Amino acid sequence: MATSILIADDDNGLVEGLCWYLEAAGFTVQAVDNGPAAVEAFRTSKPDVVILDIMMPGMDGVQVCEAIRRESNVFIIMLSARDGEIDKVRALEKGADDYVTKPFYATELVARINVLLRREHLRQPTASRYRYLGLEAFPDDRQVTVNGAPVTLSSLEFDLLLTLMHRPHTVLSRNELADLVWGDEFSGELRLVDAHIYRLRDKLNAAGLAACPITTVRGVGYVFRPER
Repeated sequence: MATSILIADDDNGLVEGLCWYLEAAGFTVQAVDNGPAAVEAFRTSKPDVVILDIMMPGMDGVQVCEAIRRESNVFIIMLSARDGEIDKVRALEKGADDYVTKPFYATELVARINVLLRREHLRQPTASRYRYLGLEAFPDDRQVTVNGAPVTLSSLEFDLLLTLMHRPHTVLSRNELADLVWGDEFSGELRLVDAHIYRLRDKLNAAGLAACPITTVRGVGYVFRPER
């Protein structure tokens, strides 16, 4: 079955071109032009990837991202005509998996979509459960709990957590995490790794994990230290 993509953007010319190119690349595409319609379309069609423009009527793309993330760990890519650091951070904090600045080539967007989709087929560790005190991760159904209560993570946040938990006491650089989680064709900036790690730790702390075992090794990367 073809991968389904939902595009939400009020730039009709851009959307028309993207739909043509993505369909030619083998995807099925649905497009809407405002935030509320994007949320409704997501709930109705359950796409594999959601592409959201930040500036949209009704609800902006970040608000839509936040609403979707409360319900699903679907892959989300944000689009923006502005290359501001604040916009990127805000989008990533709300759970976006990637961020593309306009103008861009359709080939770049397809490449980023394929990088995200390939992560679904990465060979993850085969243990049925990873546990640290009140934190548990279940690879088979991609669920995480803290003290028995479910925690909603994005797909990238989940894969980062599982990758670190599978290699306790091993310091992984940002480049290594990008290779292990995103794959060889990582097309983002290494700051994306930092942003997702920070967001992951915040979620675990907010869920009641007394001491998050994901530790920053300054100038190198991150390590899961379960003795903390």
